[in-house]
Amino acid sequence: MTPETHRRLDQEARRILAANDRGGYTVPNERVYPFQWNWDSAFVAMGFAMFDEDRAWRELETLFLGQWADGMVPSIVFHTPADHYYPGPTAWGTRHQPPTTGISQPPVAATSARFLWERAVDRSLVRDRLAALFPKLMAWHRWWHETRDPDGSGLVTVTHPWESGRDNSPDWDAPLAAVAPTVSVGALRKDNKAVDPSERPTDDFYDRVMTLVEEAKALGWDGIAVSRGLSMRVCDLGVQCILSRADRDLLALAEELGRSEDAATLARWIARSDAAAARLRAPDGTYRSLDLRTGELAPCPTSASFLPLYARFATPDDVEAMSSLARSWWDRLPYGVASCDPGFPGFDPLRYWRGPVWLVVNRMIADGFAAHGLDDIAARIADDSAAMLATNGFREYFDPRTAMGLGGHGFSWSAAMWLSWLSQPGSTRLTGA
Repeated sequence: MTPETHRRLDQEARRILAANDRGGYTVPNERVYPFQWNWDSAFVAMGFAMFDEDRAWRELETLFLGQWADGMVPSIVFHTPADHYYPGPTAWGTRHQPPTTGISQPPVAATSARFLWERAVDRSLVRDRLAALFPKLMAWHRWWHETRDPDGSGLVTVTHPWESGRDNSPDWDAPLAAVAPTVSVGALRKDNKAVDPSERPTDDFYDRVMTLVEEAKALGWDGIAVSRGLSMRVCDLGVQCILSRADRDLLALAEELGRSEDAATLARWIARSDAAAARLRAPDGTYRSLDLRTGELAPCPTSASFLPLYARFATPDDVEAMSSLARSWWDRLPYGVASCDPGFPGFDPLRYWRGPVWLVVNRMIADGFAAHGLDDIAARIADDSAAMLATNGFREYFDPRTAMGLGGHGFSWSAAMWLSWLSQPGSTRLTGA
């Protein structure tokens, strides 16, 4: 990449974050996503950290304004009204202030907080902010480990595809097939008006996922009742791995702050999760999501199948299997890492989470390979990611065949991945974990 291209991407990434900044929180993309999304903000904070530490911390602090009394941090916080998104706050019926959804998202925030802490110019200036944020992070992790794992199995429950962040993955095909739609919401959708419908989930998908929302509303959004009672209950591999890594990062922060009791609790959660991980390993050696209602594993590997490396519970045999899998995907596709096995019959290189490349997932996968000594694979992922941005801009996701940009334009977390990862030499590892 030429110095001119590097400077151009730097300037454009900063411009995108400034354009999407709403004063304390950042929208992913104005046209499609006009609110604060949970894991988007965690990644965006990392981007801000490269040039504005105060703004980075405020991104996380503002996200936690939406935290529920039981510790849950919702997937969306509706800070201000907007009429060009469905489902908005009325559809969720959560009766929370500020208005929020009733589901969560992958818990990246603790990893983001550690990223900000480790890169602080002067830690003494941000120690009080970290200390104030820590109990909120701890409460959210407790919600995952207790409310979403009420039996103490070590595997946490996801009750809605949007909660996984990987909304339209093949992981949800079988679990959603068991959900009998009770609503028809296709006419209410806005996303497939703003983006090519071939790149978005189907109306049938929306009918089923909004049926799950109606089920949870009928339970009054009671955490334990939702965990045990919804028509879809899955241990999502992505969430399981992201939580496991976040537990490790939160443990490091607990030790920094001298919170020994919290550190001991986190160590117990980590040990329990690591012991349960074998239940997510398929006979072919790949890791997959688990349908907790049927006991069936997902039908194919996805990009989440590489995240045990990121989580740090992968075995040496796992490392070998994942490196072979990554190379086999590159034999079929020039750009990695696809969100679904390219050999799966349902692979779709254009449609949301059924094939396209997402830079935030690439960031986590690269971290995992680098941590296990596979720097060549980590570098290939970074090179592919940078090439996609340089060629097609800061899009939401990318076609793994051509690098064509897909979904929303001017996307905040893609800009943040450039600033915090791809533009930084030697930054393959996300945190010191």
